Amino acid sequence: MLVEVTALFADDDHDDHHALRALAQAHLGHPTRLCPHCASTAHGRPRSRTRGERLSISYARGLVVTARATARVGVDVEHTGQAVPDGLADLTHWTRSEAVLKATGTGLRRDPAGVRADEAHTLPLPLPDGWVGSVAVLDATEIDLAWLVR
Repeated sequence: MLVEVTALFADDDHDDHHALRALAQAHLGHPTRLCPHCASTAHGRPRSRTRGERLSISYARGLVVTARATARVGVDVEHTGQAVPDGLADLTHWTRSEAVLKATGTGLRRDPAGVRADEAHTLPLPLPDGWVGSVAVLDATEIDLAWLVR
């Protein structure tokens, strides 16, 4: 399964979430959002305008990471200054768990500490010092990662 993962870094050192969101939307072709539980378009998983394409987006201080694939995909990135939630060993475990939860569509409505290793195929992302990230794909036995940095 080919997964295109793109890391988009902010131009400066502060966390400009609005600028990162605009950058991600421009890169992904302005995906729409739809919450499967309340039908709001103000939040929820991103939806591609391209039939059959699945998307995931994650934000951390100074960085946005996007993932696209033809299978259910999830991506998560955290800044290494982030506290580790209870029940999880470290940030790598946290990002792997949250990526799986995004791929399944449950998000943080489900306890990340309960994620099993066999729920999805996961890979760590090759991020520079200061960030930790993972990508997860459901219904795939392996992941071929197309890694782009912009």
